[in-house]
Amino acid sequence: MDWFNGETVSLILFFIGLAGLILRRNMIISIISIGILDAAIILFFITFNSDLNKVAPMVAQSFEEAADPVPHALMITSIVIGIAVMAVSLILVINVYREYKTLDWKEARDIRESHSVGGKY
Repeated sequence: MDWFNGETVSLILFFIGLAGLILRRNMIISIISIGILDAAIILFFITFNSDLNKVAPMVAQSFEEAADPVPHALMITSIVIGIAVMAVSLILVINVYREYKTLDWKEARDIRESHSVGGKY
């Protein structure tokens, strides 16, 4: 089980999210896939080059045994931004569904284009 580590799991999650984003036309599935991609990237950055012998900088006795806090701080920021993007995306999907009564990307575009040709917009 030498291959089963954070980097490998994050790559598997990344390609699962990418496949969901490319292969599905449902807006909710697309948002979930973006969330999976986001989680995979965060997992990769947290586990990449991590050392289990390092401790938190607040409790470290020396500089050599302290873990680098910058990747964790960046990933906390990424999590907050990801939640905000997810919330805005879901609000937009709700509005698209109310307007066009579909969650399919292609159908919504076709409906919008047919309405714009008719002079509604």
